[in-house]
Amino acid sequence: MSEVAESEEQEVEPIQSVRKLEGSVDVPGSEAVSIQALSFAARVDGETTLTRCAMTPVVRTHIGLLERFGVKVNLNGESATVFAGEVTTPEGEIAASSIESYGALSGLSVGRSVVLTGSHDYKADAGRILDALNGFDAVVRHGEDSPFPADLGKVLPKPGTYQLGQPDSNVKTALFLSVIDQEGCYVLQQGLAGEDDLEVLFRHAGGRLEKGRIEEADGYQITFEGPQSLSGAKHELPGGATGTLFILAAAAIRPKSEIEIYHAGSDWRTRRLIDLLRRLDLKIQIEKTRTTSGFSTRSLKVRSGELRRIKVADEYSALFLDEVPTFAVIGACAVGETVIRDVASLRQGDVDAIGLTVEGLRAFGVRVGEMPDGMVIQGVNALQGATVDAGNDPRVGMAFTIAGMAAEGETKVLNPGPIEETYPGVLLRIQSVSVIGR
Repeated sequence: MSEVAESEEQEVEPIQSVRKLEGSVDVPGSEAVSIQALSFAARVDGETTLTRCAMTPVVRTHIGLLERFGVKVNLNGESATVFAGEVTTPEGEIAASSIESYGALSGLSVGRSVVLTGSHDYKADAGRILDALNGFDAVVRHGEDSPFPADLGKVLPKPGTYQLGQPDSNVKTALFLSVIDQEGCYVLQQGLAGEDDLEVLFRHAGGRLEKGRIEEADGYQITFEGPQSLSGAKHELPGGATGTLFILAAAAIRPKSEIEIYHAGSDWRTRRLIDLLRRLDLKIQIEKTRTTSGFSTRSLKVRSGELRRIKVADEYSALFLDEVPTFAVIGACAVGETVIRDVASLRQGDVDAIGLTVEGLRAFGVRVGEMPDGMVIQGVNALQGATVDAGNDPRVGMAFTIAGMAAEGETKVLNPGPIEETYPGVLLRIQSVSVIGR
């Protein structure tokens, strides 16, 4: 039996049955780009407005950290307005809310002797950020075996060249935020040329970056010459991969669904998500688009039909770990046997998310084999309505809610967890394109 978090059971409304999804809908904003945009807005002249800004707990925590640096942020729905002013030195240790938060806060902290820490989940990536800052002769001190905590020191990066290797948006965020008003030429060399969202943010605010091939060598380099003065602007941000997945999942398990999802991101995670869902034989047509401020996005025209079995393992399991319960629901609606492996870490923490997912799917009438690191799911013609318990885990709660929309008969999800707080705006978007009934 799975371990279920204790809570006071409340009266739960049944999930409304959905016949199909039909119409057009956008995607909640990208968490990573939202954090970068909020942070850059702290270093510009004037007022910056962000639309389609993610409002997840990670972003809200990062906003609270920016306020400790003296940054003023007003929130209104999925819009954020940042009022630039002098960045101040916060008191006490600063704990980043994600690796994107860590990169941005590193850029704001270096030269101020701020002590910065984070999660060991992104220990290696954090170390790469600090190595790059030290590569430009900043004086960042941390333990031999861990980047946490790190004293960002009182010395700002000095002009020079750093071999970055693979592109890393978080390293770029840390460097550019720290040297915007510094004189000199800063060069990052990387293996690939592609423009990332950070560069779009920078240029839309009036920043100047030069990118070109490295002479007589493989790779490309990005050159920043300062000082530069960035201006407040209006940024329409791209959508995030997690919200895209939930909307696609709700459409996939309802036959004859036809929807268009616009402003989905073009980031690596979203592209891999689309590849994986196409293996299920979900019909997805892609059109390249851009937001009004120039971010690369995709319009997805989606048509559902009979789904095929898939295997989620290795890199896909790592990339979509928190979305595994939703992939399990999709697999339950596919023909054949879907296998999910390499997700043993979902058993850690307050609840066993694998056990909860297995028990819930069985209640929906699905044959599921449970393994220490995953599950094997035998697809069924139709899910059967049931009362299921998500153990206050919003990852499982969202998956069961999507399953309940497709199930025959009444479904209630007990202890769904803070779904709206964790995935703000997702269920409202699904409901906006839902055709109710059977």
